[in-house]
Amino acid sequence: MSSFAIKILAMLTMLIDHIGAAFEFSMPYSVYLACRIIGRLAMPLFCFMIAEGLFHTRDAKRYMIRLAIFALVSEVPFDLLFMNKTLEFWEQNVGITLFFGLLGILLFDTFAAQGRKSAALVAILAAGAAAHILRADYGMFGVYYVFIFYYFRNNKWGMTIALAAGVFLRIWTNPIADWYLAIGSTAAVLAAIPIALYNGERGRENRPLRTVFYAFYPAHLFVLYVLGLVVG
Repeated sequence: MSSFAIKILAMLTMLIDHIGAAFEFSMPYSVYLACRIIGRLAMPLFCFMIAEGLFHTRDAKRYMIRLAIFALVSEVPFDLLFMNKTLEFWEQNVGITLFFGLLGILLFDTFAAQGRKSAALVAILAAGAAAHILRADYGMFGVYYVFIFYYFRNNKWGMTIALAAGVFLRIWTNPIADWYLAIGSTAAVLAAIPIALYNGERGRENRPLRTVFYAFYPAHLFVLYVLGLVVG
């Protein structure tokens, strides 16, 4: 699979997940549960593409700036859909998490290249702590996913084991009242399948498509919010 194919899969699974979250009380429970379980694949796939993007970008600083703008633009649509407020700071969108994931591996790589292993470890831990303190979606676990996909890039088995460990640890440390959803959340490990099939190629990609990929997250959140107003 190319990076284009993985991005499309990530977008589709995320859309399905958010449809379930947005219309939880307007659909049968079985449909809601299926949407949320399918959606568990999205976050690991996005984290993988953030880490992989660092290996292909020509300008890491510009890459980080793009991700920061993406995170800022996404906050209002995220708050509208999930918090029913134009802007609040109790919970932040996943773009914030991905930004800290990227920042963490950039710092880790910089310190590691200098032989400063302790500083490299502190850098990635600090990035995870920042995501947790800011209550960004997936928090420290999102940063962890980005890091393991970066660190185990050439070790698919190590990557899969680390992903599974992160998924189960997140479920264990963040108890879900709905046992069906808690068990179903382990489906996130299945993201290892398309990642294992990744061929290292970009596939169909250009500047307009890149813009679409960045715009999809805030745009679909806003559309679902408006649809929720209409349905509700």
